[in-house]
Amino acid sequence: MTSETGNARAAEMTSDTMTSGRRNGASPGAGWGVVLLAHGSQRGNHTIDGLRDMVRRLQSHLGEDNAKVRMACMEFIQPDLPKAVAGLVADGCTDITVMPFLLGQGTHSTEDLAEGMERSLEADPHIRIKATAVFGADPALVEIVRQRVQAQVSQRNGSAGSITTGTTDAPMGVMLVKAGTRSQAEDHLWLYEMGRMLEEQLGAGFAVAVAQSHFGPPTMEEAAADLVERQGAASVTCVPYIFFPGLILTRNIIGGVKTLERKYPGVGFAVTPTLGVDDGLVELTAQRILDAAYD
Repeated sequence: MTSETGNARAAEMTSDTMTSGRRNGASPGAGWGVVLLAHGSQRGNHTIDGLRDMVRRLQSHLGEDNAKVRMACMEFIQPDLPKAVAGLVADGCTDITVMPFLLGQGTHSTEDLAEGMERSLEADPHIRIKATAVFGADPALVEIVRQRVQAQVSQRNGSAGSITTGTTDAPMGVMLVKAGTRSQAEDHLWLYEMGRMLEEQLGAGFAVAVAQSHFGPPTMEEAAADLVERQGAASVTCVPYIFFPGLILTRNIIGGVKTLERKYPGVGFAVTPTLGVDDGLVELTAQRILDAAYD
């Protein structure tokens, strides 16, 4: 499938199928199912364990009597979206909300999502199915990242209090690194917006640059050059902007930081934990689901 075809199909699903279930103004009730649709991972148990935890907490947040929440993945981990939807249908659900558990736009949020929803409708044409948007540049996620940076800097400073940057002449660098994708350049616009919002929230004394873990620009090398060579940062806190630990974290992000440490031996580098199943992330995910369901 070409990118243009996938985008056209996704747009069609957005204007018709993704919204048709709510045109009568009905709110979710009996028969409401929710699918948390993640990317998936072929290495380790962190992803599947984290997704199960997120599903459990979403189920508790939305209420056992109000919704049935299931997990699905686009790659590597079963069930896929059509199988998860079929399971909900077997449990009596006819009104399905899909939450793409994805941080930004790309092929998975257009072509793959549209195809999975079409397959679900072909198998069960009587159901109503719609999808929320991906997270994108959201203030709630910016706040989660800001807290990660604050915790790391406080640990470095030996204090659990507020962030101190020392001198405004040497800003504290922050590198926000998302998982690498082969998407078009415009699919990274949300990442630059996240970086801008994060720098604004951190305030004076901080410099933020964004990067991909691999697959091309913006690269970690380019981000480090911006922070260290252009802006004069003496330390860089790297924030892995991914949900769970895995090969991308260990090989690409931490491996990339080690390369940068050799290139800039006078700069102090540190890496924060991944996003994980953060309370704020659970709240944001639940709100996105409810907003879409009641739209």
